[in-house]
Amino acid sequence: MKRIKNLLVLLLFLVATVSFTACAKTEKKEEKKEEKTEQNTEKKVLNVTNTDLFIDPETIKEFEKEFNCKVNYTFFEENEEYYTKLKSGAEKYDVIVASDYMVDTMIKEGMLEKLDKSKIPNMEKVKKEYRNLVFDPTFEYSVPYTIGNIGIAYDKSKQEKVDSWADLWSEKNKGEVVMLDGSRFTMAIAMIKEGIDPNSTKVEDIEKAKNSLIAQKKIVKNYVGDDQAKDNLISGDSKLTCIWGGEALLAKDENKNVEFVFPKEGAIFIFDNWVIPKVSENKELAAKFIDFMSRPEISARNCNVVKYGSPIEGARELMDDSLKNSDIVFPSKEVFEKGFILKDLGESNEKLQDAWTEMKAK
Repeated sequence: MKRIKNLLVLLLFLVATVSFTACAKTEKKEEKKEEKTEQNTEKKVLNVTNTDLFIDPETIKEFEKEFNCKVNYTFFEENEEYYTKLKSGAEKYDVIVASDYMVDTMIKEGMLEKLDKSKIPNMEKVKKEYRNLVFDPTFEYSVPYTIGNIGIAYDKSKQEKVDSWADLWSEKNKGEVVMLDGSRFTMAIAMIKEGIDPNSTKVEDIEKAKNSLIAQKKIVKNYVGDDQAKDNLISGDSKLTCIWGGEALLAKDENKNVEFVFPKEGAIFIFDNWVIPKVSENKELAAKFIDFMSRPEISARNCNVVKYGSPIEGARELMDDSLKNSDIVFPSKEVFEKGFILKDLGESNEKLQDAWTEMKAK
């Protein structure tokens, strides 16, 4: 009888051990399955850099939801900031909003990925007149995002009407002129004012522009970034400034005395463009992002926020009436053809930057 009891105890022990082992194995399998599922659902991160507030933030949220990813969105003031970081290897951006002349520079330096049009089908929606421009003549490295311009804004309650770049050098405006704190754009303005092609690489032309800006310094109140130029107009702190047309419209929303003009010598027209750097680690997702942002309805929403023109077919019709009918956002063919698009200056970029630094130090 005792042997039977012992056998029963042993049998029960074996059954319990097998059951426990089976449960443990099942739990481990479940843990591994959960771990694998967690890994599979881990969101990819897309590193995008753009100027501050130069997009409708809701479009980024919609992209994240549609493509189950996270967009790490950072800001810069001037193109030279991200360019320096890329060159030094300090940052690995996936998508950049780059101005035309910087697209030109980065193409020449082999920094940009050639775009696969089959992965960005909305490239076909870019209006034909905005393809194959001087900074990307083969239309292979960039997709236009917005069309902007630089002209002159003034407060009509404090300043009489202006129509020329030369008004920013006029003695009667001493201490009232605000200039952009960017070497490429402000040196270009000085060149246009002096009757020089702003894409000139001649040493004497760069020197003439530098000296013109040195002579202007006694008239200049300060040199500011894009946002501050706008904020100064809103607050009434400046009455005369060179500024982006879109920023002037934003200022006008807050201060009805703000007026914007295209100088008679010709305005500067700027194309901001989506590009993918070669160092991008998420090129496929980057292509999807550019394609998403080039949908007419998305482009229209972004342009409504930033108050710039859209290069995408069908977007203008979807924009707010105040913008789609604006001759600042969509200037006439005559104004556009009279204007200038900036190019990369090649080896002369350094000469121009040195001239700018010398001028600021005076």
